[in-house]
Amino acid sequence: MEKIELTPNKIVKDSLTVWQDPGPEVDVVMDLKALTFRPESVGQIATFHVLDRLFLDEAVAALKNWHTCLVKGGKLYVVTDDFEYIARAFTGGDIDIDTFNRNHSHASQFDRQSLCNMIIEAGFAEANMRIWFDEVPGVLPRKHYELVIEATK
Repeated sequence: MEKIELTPNKIVKDSLTVWQDPGPEVDVVMDLKALTFRPESVGQIATFHVLDRLFLDEAVAALKNWHTCLVKGGKLYVVTDDFEYIARAFTGGDIDIDTFNRNHSHASQFDRQSLCNMIIEAGFAEANMRIWFDEVPGVLPRKHYELVIEATK
């Protein structure tokens, strides 16, 4: 299996869409924290706002599981809200508390360093990580308030 995306919507071209609930664009229903793909059988995993909806211990366990699923040289793309950006937008008056609660209030929040540390804790090497400040060409889009981290196994 080459590419999977963890999202209820088709985002990444030619990817198998995996989500925890059935939906019109979902190809496979599976526990996102414990994917049941064979170890080292997936070439790319793109996750969209999965980790920020998990508690921290669940997020670490999920990352370790995803690391196991990836082939050597496989890529993990993690997309979460950028708490630092959102906090600055809130304190600067660019978003109000209702917008924060509606769009950005999650079980966990991440800044660049905390997300990178968690990915390293899951088994990825720091030397094999990249922070994207724009879209990942040919792979995935990026919204202005998102963190996108690429980690290679």
